[in-house]
Amino acid sequence: MKPIYIYVVLSIFSFVLNFLIYNFSFNLQATPFLTEEQKVESGMLMLTTTVPAYLVSTVVLTLTFYFVAKKTNKAS
Repeated sequence: MKPIYIYVVLSIFSFVLNFLIYNFSFNLQATPFLTEEQKVESGMLMLTTTVPAYLVSTVVLTLTFYFVAKKTNKAS
């Protein structure tokens, strides 16, 4: 498998895992106390703020792993 595919899979996995953790904890903690209108508004805020933040976080982590792996291979 080419290294670029490994990092793409790593990015997707990291993004999905982070989002699922956030979504599970939000549903567990906040959802029972919200009205339907608040749930819809919260969902829209999640799509406009949380998802892009997790995307940026995933890209940064993947690039960090890439450069650390690259430096480690050069040092060997």
